[in-house]
Amino acid sequence: MKSFEDTDPRPYDRHRYRVQFRDGSFKDTGSYAEATDLWYSSRIKPRVIEVLPATKPSRPRGGFG
Repeated sequence: MKSFEDTDPRPYDRHRYRVQFRDGSFKDTGSYAEATDLWYSSRIKPRVIEVLPATKPSRPRGGFG
């Protein structure tokens, strides 16, 4: 049986995450791992982790390409 570990070398997690704290502040992160690390290590108790929409890469306007 053949096996593989990775099908695409690019990072899969394309979302951003916002950790909202009980004092009303928040911190945006680029990965879920960063958000959970912040959740467990923060002195201020977090309230929720919000999944933000992925930002689309900007394309040049006009032309055919």
